Amino acid sequence: MAVLWEIIGWAAAVLLVGAYALVATRRLDARSATYHVLNVVGAAGLVAYSIYKMAWPQLGLNLFWGAVGVIGIVIGIRGARDVSEKPGPDEGAPSFDEEGVREG
Repeated sequence: MAVLWEIIGWAAAVLLVGAYALVATRRLDARSATYHVLNVVGAAGLVAYSIYKMAWPQLGLNLFWGAVGVIGIVIGIRGARDVSEKPGPDEGAPSFDEEGVREG
């Protein structure tokens, strides 16, 4: 059973560091759902591992890290919903060109 917990702990750590590495190398956007899901799953694995090891500071850190990931997912979902509900350029909303300059 101890080996299983070690595997969970290492896999979770790889998820967190891997997600950061993907963002740092610009292979993944820090606002993407994938990034936040990797962080939440990794943090959840390390929360479980921290409880098993009774590592309370690590538990607190990973609870916080997981909460930040959940907030990122919620913000992403709200942002996607807000974008889909806004009227498009054909519906009278102001539009911007590629350089962010207002057209019209």
